[in-house]
Amino acid sequence: MNDEGFVLLNVLIAVFIFSLLMLAMGQEINLITKIQTSTTIKTEALIAAVNTMEELKREEFPASGSEEKERFIIESQVREFSPKIYELTVTVEEKNGKEILSLQTLREK
Repeated sequence: MNDEGFVLLNVLIAVFIFSLLMLAMGQEINLITKIQTSTTIKTEALIAAVNTMEELKREEFPASGSEEKERFIIESQVREFSPKIYELTVTVEEKNGKEILSLQTLREK
């Protein structure tokens, strides 16, 4: 009996299934890398925003401003909320203008 054609078909099917599995794994690795990069940027942005907010809270006369970092831009705004209270806002944006996060708090004058 001649089984060569049957064995070749089994090998081709196995290679096809293996290729599909490898393609799926490659897509998953790509997705994980994108998520990890995004998380790293958001973590760095949060740390920078909290540090900026803490500096504004410590200053006797806080002032609005902007600071450019390696990956993003930090903008701080100081507004009068009432005669005795400041409203402090810190916004972190990507360099293309897309907002990453924003923090807001009130502080006595």
